[in-house]
Amino acid sequence: MPAVEDLLQNAAEDDTTCEAEESDEEEWGDGDEYPINTLGLPSDFSAEERADHALGLLAEYELKIRVGLAFDQLEAVRMAVQHRAAQIENKRKNVRTSKANAVAERHIRQAVLQAKALASRYNANYTRICALRPLDYVARKDASAGGRLRLIDAEKDLTIANMGTARTLGDSKVTGSWIWSVFQTESAPRVSRHARTNMVQWFRAKAAKDRADEAVNKICAEFRRTSVGYGAYAALWRQAAETNGRPSGERAYALKTAAMWDRMQRLCDEHYNSSRRPAVDPLQLDQTRVSPRFEMIARGN
Repeated sequence: MPAVEDLLQNAAEDDTTCEAEESDEEEWGDGDEYPINTLGLPSDFSAEERADHALGLLAEYELKIRVGLAFDQLEAVRMAVQHRAAQIENKRKNVRTSKANAVAERHIRQAVLQAKALASRYNANYTRICALRPLDYVARKDASAGGRLRLIDAEKDLTIANMGTARTLGDSKVTGSWIWSVFQTESAPRVSRHARTNMVQWFRAKAAKDRADEAVNKICAEFRRTSVGYGAYAALWRQAAETNGRPSGERAYALKTAAMWDRMQRLCDEHYNSSRRPAVDPLQLDQTRVSPRFEMIARGN
């Protein structure tokens, strides 16, 4: 059991400590802030200062961390751009009244500000990445995932292709935003990397193919209906020529007109048969299948 003198001595030390703390509070006042010692990171120093203080190893680790953070931030930017596009599409399809239009506009503005804020946060991190890289760094020689990173232009890069609109002349020369083709995929399977990188381009190509298939089927249907129409006209004129009691001049004119419609039907069939793939039924409604293998898959064989 401690002696009474020891207890009194400890109590006196506690009182001294309390008095020192109270004096510190009186010195700084109630509304003042205490000084905070901020721990600097290697990216806060220049390349020369990092070399003088032997911060090379710490700079390498910070660079790796910030590259991973950059890809996480880039994914958040992509989601924000998709969210903004969804808000715009929802307004276009579902908003009718002026009140609902005002609410939708507010949501769109918030989505735009959120995307720009996330892009600004990514740019700040990317600036730190550039500061941590060596002075002789060349991006085109960097084969790692971090070498594909770049600054985000808030006016040009925060865009996404619209899958619902048809392509027009000159769209094939338009380059989409780079944020949809950069992923941190070194550890992912090769097929997964390819699928994620070309996801937008694949859907765009699929939509273009569907429109082309629709146009092909429409043209084939027009060929078939035109041929049937020409044949029907020829049959009507032939029937008129075979009517009893018709003068020879009218009969000759009817037969001549029937022969004209027969010739037009034959020419239409020739063009139709030469335009289609060989060994395909001309009455088949879907003319877009490209190989017998796909035909077997469609039949379930």
